[in-house]
Amino acid sequence: MSQPSNWPLPAGSSRLLLPRNITRQLAQHPLSHELYPVAYGHYLDARDHRVRRTIHTDHLLIFCHAGRGFYRTDEHQGVIGAGQVLFLPKGVSHSYHSDPEQPWSIYWTHFAGEQTDRFMDYIGIRPDMQNAPVISLRRWQALLPDVTELLNLQHQRLTFERAMLAASLLRKLLTQLPLLSTDPDKSDTGFNLTTLDRFMRDNSHRQLELDDFAAFTGLSRYYFSKRFRELTGTPPIRYFNEMKMQAARKMLEETHHSVRQVALAFGFDDPYYFSRLFKKVVGLSPQHYREALH
Repeated sequence: MSQPSNWPLPAGSSRLLLPRNITRQLAQHPLSHELYPVAYGHYLDARDHRVRRTIHTDHLLIFCHAGRGFYRTDEHQGVIGAGQVLFLPKGVSHSYHSDPEQPWSIYWTHFAGEQTDRFMDYIGIRPDMQNAPVISLRRWQALLPDVTELLNLQHQRLTFERAMLAASLLRKLLTQLPLLSTDPDKSDTGFNLTTLDRFMRDNSHRQLELDDFAAFTGLSRYYFSKRFRELTGTPPIRYFNEMKMQAARKMLEETHHSVRQVALAFGFDDPYYFSRLFKKVVGLSPQHYREALH
């Protein structure tokens, strides 16, 4: 395989090279031989990240989610910015580097398999490099749950079964790209409510603000708030807090955590404020609600 860069990893970054015995198994198994990762990771604020390869033995995908970088092949050169994906097919010599003023943050994977050319063709990338190897995505945040699950596998003992899951997640991510690129189901709301709802649930342990939700959807604060209320009839922060309170109600029912512990689990440092909000949404204070269960 082409060796990933040995760029020193700063805090928050990660890199995983699958062992050769694992990739050999993936290459032979009927459920994974068509497409499987050989290495992947996340480089955060990758200042001074620079790579040049004249020999490239597998495919490489780089997804930029912040900042920007530059790439060059024999046929093409250009800029890749947030929300764009760069594909570098095997056999194509190339170089790329992070912008020194706006260093990129990237998810990346080296991958291989018997049907990689067909996957690339499906996405719209020609192995002969007749077209530019970059696609732009809308609503790319929809990919984050699967990307996060893939990265989390790095923190577990890498068994063949987990490597198989990684292959399955990679396949799912690649097959989603044309949908997010052409976006045929995009409505005039400016964002996907299902994806935003998932983002809220995944972050129910945090205290997020209106600016966080607007940034996630890529809209201005004003336009996001306006369209959200038109869709749901509720202001975004109230919707988020009501979601938290319903999840807190379930935690009170199913666990023996104290009210303070439940409050902290949903990002509230002040249990008294949490109790007031809970009562406003549910109709009873957390303590009285728990007592009423018995």
